[in-house]
Amino acid sequence: MNFDNTIVWTGEFPGKMQCHNGQVIDFSAPTEFNGMFGPLCPEDAFVGSANMCIQIVFERVARDLGMPLLEYRCRAVGDLEVVDGVRKFVKITLYPEMKFAPGSKMSNLDKALSFAKRKCLVTNSMDLELEIVPKVL
Repeated sequence: MNFDNTIVWTGEFPGKMQCHNGQVIDFSAPTEFNGMFGPLCPEDAFVGSANMCIQIVFERVARDLGMPLLEYRCRAVGDLEVVDGVRKFVKITLYPEMKFAPGSKMSNLDKALSFAKRKCLVTNSMDLELEIVPKVL
C-alpha cells in the first residue's frame, strides 16, 4: 500500500499539494521560517497528522469498548527543539476534550487511550514522545 502526493511550487508561496485522498492544499513555510501566514505549513501538517490519527483510532477503539464518542476536540502541541544541531520535534502533547454517550463504560477510558496510542500509524512512525492529557466533558 502506498500513499502519494504531488507538490507544485512556481517560485513563491503558496505552493500547492495534491493529496492522495483528492484534496488540494495551499502550503508555505511557517512565518517563523520566512513563509507566509495562512497556508498549511509542514510543521502544522506534522503535528496535525498525529492529532487526526489518534482521533480516528480512538473513536473506533472507544466505540468497541462500549464508549460511543459524541464529541471530540483536541489541541495538539508539538515541541520543536534543536537536537545535535538539527531542528526536530521531540514531543507532541494532545489535549482531547471528549463527550461520550450516556451509559458509556467510562472505566475503559485509560484502556482506549492506551490502545489508540499503540495502534496509531502516524505516531508510531514518529521518533518522539507522545503524551495524551484527556478531559471528559
